[in-house]
Amino acid sequence: MDYETQRRLMCELGRRLWERGWVAANDGNFSRRLGEGLFLVTPAGVSKGFLTTDMLLVVDSQGRMTSPSSYRPSSETPLHLACYRVRPDVGGVCHAHPPAATAFACAHMGLEEPLLGEAVMSLGPVPCAPYGRTGTAELPAAAAPLMADHDAILLANHGALTMGPDLERAYWRMETLEHTAQIHLNVRLLGGGVPLTQEQASALRGG
Repeated sequence: MDYETQRRLMCELGRRLWERGWVAANDGNFSRRLGEGLFLVTPAGVSKGFLTTDMLLVVDSQGRMTSPSSYRPSSETPLHLACYRVRPDVGGVCHAHPPAATAFACAHMGLEEPLLGEAVMSLGPVPCAPYGRTGTAELPAAAAPLMADHDAILLANHGALTMGPDLERAYWRMETLEHTAQIHLNVRLLGGGVPLTQEQASALRGG
């Protein structure tokens, strides 16, 4: 996929997040790895439902813009850059506040019980990182220890983070995460679920 197509994709995914109600106002952010220590990121202060390609910014590994712009990088850019430092295999990162998953984050509860086979296969266990104040170095520091072994992380009292080999798959993991969180909530309303056995879950993971 060429560079301009990737920029249009980032805008399209932002629109999907906003339409689904997984971000409100100017919340949420995306990034993708460009190679050679450069990253494409969404701007601060802009609704993800109304992104245009000219708003997107290129930053280096320290979060510095490579060319002047009237926009500035998202305050969560350091969180994204931490993902890329920890995970060389990651090519795209998505951060949003989907309601069900964020409810678990606000309760400091992960989604680690293997209830849904599809989630076991495509997402794996989802832990909840300790609280770190948004827009500060506290947030990437809190989440970084979990990044190496998880493709999705809940951020306490904040939202959710997903990673993928490219931006589109990072977004799909956010969809799977929110769907899984909704199912976990419904299971709790029924009085509790019956998790897969260790052997069943291992077989789904290919182990």
